[in-house]
This record gives sequence, structure tokens and C-alpha cells, in this order.
Amino acid sequence: MKMKKTVRARALKRGIVFGILWVTLFVGNAFSDTGKISIQSAVDHSQITIGDVITYTVMVTRDKDVKVKLPGLAENLGQFEIRDYKVFDPVKKNGKIIDQVQYKISTFDVGDFQIPPIAVQFTIPPDTVKHILKSEAIKIHVASVVPSKEGDIKDIKPPVEIPFDWHPYLKYGLLGLLGLFVLGALVYFWMRKRSGKPLIPLKTEPPRPPHELALEALERLQHCDFLEKGQVKAYYSEVSEIVRRYIGGRFGVDALDLTSTELLSELKRIPISDEHVQLMTDFTDLCDLVKFAKYIPEDEENQRVIDWAFQFVRETMVVEIAGEESVPSQERPAGEEVSVSAEVAPTEEGVVDFKRHSDGGNGSTPPEDSEKGNPER
Repeated sequence: MKMKKTVRARALKRGIVFGILWVTLFVGNAFSDTGKISIQSAVDHSQITIGDVITYTVMVTRDKDVKVKLPGLAENLGQFEIRDYKVFDPVKKNGKIIDQVQYKISTFDVGDFQIPPIAVQFTIPPDTVKHILKSEAIKIHVASVVPSKEGDIKDIKPPVEIPFDWHPYLKYGLLGLLGLFVLGALVYFWMRKRSGKPLIPLKTEPPRPPHELALEALERLQHCDFLEKGQVKAYYSEVSEIVRRYIGGRFGVDALDLTSTELLSELKRIPISDEHVQLMTDFTDLCDLVKFAKYIPEDEENQRVIDWAFQFVRETMVVEIAGEESVPSQERPAGEEVSVSAEVAPTEEGVVDFKRHSDGGNGSTPPEDSEKGNPER
């Protein structure tokens, strides 16, 4: 009797346990089938190599009145290690609420593995009974890094020779040359502006010799009407200035700014004859008397002062005989005619030499300079 009671008790217990399991599965399936709640799981790659990281996502779709407890960070994922864990905010879609959990997992074993099902607990108020809904298991194949069939580790390849690129050097070289050109142009313009010269050099005619300018000025003065109008002082001032300008250009003396005494002292240092010094002495004395002492000259003196000016210029100007050295006009061979050439060249002292060529000279060498000296040529 006791044995029968024991067997019956064991059978009753087994029936109760079986009934509880059947009710649980039925209720779980009923909830999932009725659309109150559902669970989905997925991975982005089902075949990976050792160390690859895959994304495992668990998504629960439920009604608004269903309360769920999502899987946590310490969830058991079999052979896979959890690298990262993220819970997304619930999203409303088509009257449902979608909860989503995402894992970053990896493994360093080779073979076929399975991500086990994840259980989600949920309740449907006002009922407080906790129900469980599990995801499906997912198979993952993990492969090793297989060497190529050609052999094991290959030898190191030689370094790749990178062709030399000239473009940067050419580019910056041209920019540097352009910068130097601009800098040189700026310095050039600055120097010309500082010296008072035009920025762009202009073509100028060569300077005319001082004796030409003086003779032309004396010719104009000789035919002017200063004396007829009684402007005697202006007449003498003009003839004096013409001669002084000639002396400045011919001998390099700043004659316009010197007094008569200082001018005569400078002329004595210049290699010209005593007769010319005396001629200039008489000339300056007569000019000073009229300009400063209010002396009224005679008509003969008016003619004499301009004749002295012509004589001094013509006898001290520098000329050149064809094939010969330049000599002052007072030392030309007697009776030789001289024609003026168009060549003009400045001397070392800045004095302009006006070259003349003989119209019929005999080719003889001009006499040597006198002991008193002659002007530089």
C-alpha cells in the first residue's frame, strides 16, 4: 500500500510540473501570437574571422500597456565577448513601441558558434505575473586567417621608388624669381625717384657744347633792342651772365655764384693764357661799372664789351681737327678752316668737348701746348 501511494505521489508531482510547463509555454506563445509582444534578434555578419567585431541587435516590439525588462550588459552570449553595449530610446511606430538593445561582440576562437537565446521578462497590467519571451539562437562561423596557397609568409617587397616631383620646386622657384623681380623694380623706382629722375628713362638729346650756346646767346643779344630802349644795365647783365655760363661749362667753374674778384682768381688757376685773363679783367671791370656804379658807357664801349665776349669764347673753346688731337681755337694752324661736327662728348671733368673736322687740312700734327698750358680736352 505504501509503495502504491509513493508511485501515485510521484506521478502527481510529475503531472503538476508538466502542467506548469505546458501552461507557461502556452501562455508565452499566446502572448506572442496575439501580437501583444514580439522579439527579434539579428547580426550584421554571420561569417567573420578571428577578432572581427560584429553587431548583435535585440529588438522588442510591444503594445503600450506591456511592461518589459530588457537584457542587460552582463547577458550571457556564449563564446562571444561584449565589447560595447547600448540601449536605444523607445520608438513609437504604427501604434507599437519598439525597444532596442545593441551589443558589439567578438571572439578569438575558430569554429561554428551560437549566440544563445536572450530572455526578455514582461508583464501585462493589471496582472503582475512575470512572463518570459526568448529570442532565437543565431549561428556564427568564425574562420582563421588562412595563408595563401603559394606558400607561407612571403618575403618583404623592395621599397617602392617614388618618382621625383619637380612641380613644387618649379612652382616656388618661379614665385621666388617673380618676388625678386618685383623687389628689384621697387628698389629701382625708389632710387630714381630719390635722385629726382623720371621712373622710366627718357631718350634725351646729347648736351650741346657750352661755346655753341654762348655764341648763339651773344648773337641774339647783339640784335636785341636793350640799348635802343635805354636798358643798358640789362644789356651788360645779360652779356656778363652769358660769359659766366660759358666759363662754368667750359672750365668747370661755378662762375655764376662768384664775385668778379673770385672769378679772376679762378681763371688764373686755369690753364689759359695771360692775355685771356687780362681780357676777362677788362670785361668784368666794365660790366661791374655799369651794373653797380651806374656808369653810362659810350657806344664804342657797348660794342667793345660784346666783342670781348665773342673773342674770349672763340679763342678758348675746344675744337678738334680731323685726325688730330683737340686744341683750343687760338692754337689752330693759321689759315685752316674748321667745320663743326655733330659729335659731342663730355670730358672727365664734365666739360663738353665739341669736335670739329678739318675741311682741307694738311694732316700735320698741331703744335704742342704752350708753356702757359692749354685747357684739358
